[in-house]
Amino acid sequence: MKKIVYIFIVMLSLLFLLPITYTVANSFMTFIQLSKDSIQLIPEQFNLQQYYSLVINKTEYFKFFLNSIKITTFIILGQVIIGVFAAYAFAKVKFPGKKILYILYVFLLLLPYQVTLVPNFLLFDILDRFGITILDTHLALIIPGIFYPLGVFILTQFIKGIPNELIEAAKIDGAGTLTILRKVVLPIIKPAIFALIILTFIDNWNLIDQAIVLIEDDKKMPLSVFLNTIYTKDKTVFFAGASLYIIPAIFIFNKGEKYLSEGLILGGDK
Repeated sequence: MKKIVYIFIVMLSLLFLLPITYTVANSFMTFIQLSKDSIQLIPEQFNLQQYYSLVINKTEYFKFFLNSIKITTFIILGQVIIGVFAAYAFAKVKFPGKKILYILYVFLLLLPYQVTLVPNFLLFDILDRFGITILDTHLALIIPGIFYPLGVFILTQFIKGIPNELIEAAKIDGAGTLTILRKVVLPIIKPAIFALIILTFIDNWNLIDQAIVLIEDDKKMPLSVFLNTIYTKDKTVFFAGASLYIIPAIFIFNKGEKYLSEGLILGGDK
């Protein structure tokens, strides 16, 4: 029975790895081999022709790469900062309407992006009439990303698990809210913050729908949208571009895998 389960897991893993393997393998193929209709996983002649062509002839690729880094970085920073303060308030501070507000916040988490996309567009359009330009800028992606309730939800569950006696003892010693957050709360919820960073990165590194609806200028698009343009207009460099696009995700996951596992396990125990 164990052998059957093992074989099943191996086959399932290979199935999930196939798209990445196919993309990376194709990035080292010549243009002639790529033009063949059959699906191939092994380059007939290993070369860096696609990468060279991408660097020399498609320099705009790296501008879109920077767009993605900028958008994702600001969203992650905002999610963590807003998430820590809001989660502490929901978990440890008493104020009127806290329960109802938290339920509404979690309810927003259940809604798919597509449901909130149109209201976001209409709101930014109204602000635009008052001279506040958000539409067609990176802020149109960053602001909704920062206030997405996932971070608050995850961190609230962790902070709830911190004993109240610990926070009361810090208050008796004269610590204010910021000191309590910095010296008591943050060290304890560090795995949850790293888990949030990885989940937020994965979510926003690959955003497409929001960019298409909220940004009109092609030069401001994230790389995830530009890759589709390369695929339709110039397949000769698509696989090299897609392979480079994967690298930050692999790097982030590799660096934070331990914290992600720890965070998810601890979160499951709450």
